[in-house]
Amino acid sequence: MISGIAGLLIGYAGILRLILSSRVVKLSSLDLPAGFPTVNGLSVIWGFLFLIWAVGQYFVYTIKLSPRRARNIFLNSLMLVIGIFIWHYMIFGAVNPAGALAVSAAILLLGVVVWFMYLVTHRYGGYLFTSMVIWLIFLLYLSISLTVKN
Repeated sequence: MISGIAGLLIGYAGILRLILSSRVVKLSSLDLPAGFPTVNGLSVIWGFLFLIWAVGQYFVYTIKLSPRRARNIFLNSLMLVIGIFIWHYMIFGAVNPAGALAVSAAILLLGVVVWFMYLVTHRYGGYLFTSMVIWLIFLLYLSISLTVKN
């Protein structure tokens, strides 16, 4: 449980560093879609989502899990955090909307897998993770809009 929450904390710190870095100025050259959050808005939204995700992980890891299931949940959650970080790098670092579109489709698929794993393991963990899946759908919309507009 500690390693999962530590992974979420490290992932959020990396995402926050990318968002707040000076490379965000590159984003002004793009035609942003409607609903694209501000830098401060993204920081707050991700902080809230990662906090809810950590509480959901607490519910999932409080029950007795087989080592195989615990490992699968941890690895899929870790891959999701890495995918979210890569999406932010594609948007804020490399300014590559097409790459962000591919990554957002992959993290949405992985997010649905993690969501079902949480629902099967502990329903409250799955319910709390629902907000993350909704946000990943919105990220896919943002990526499609950025790719089409630019």
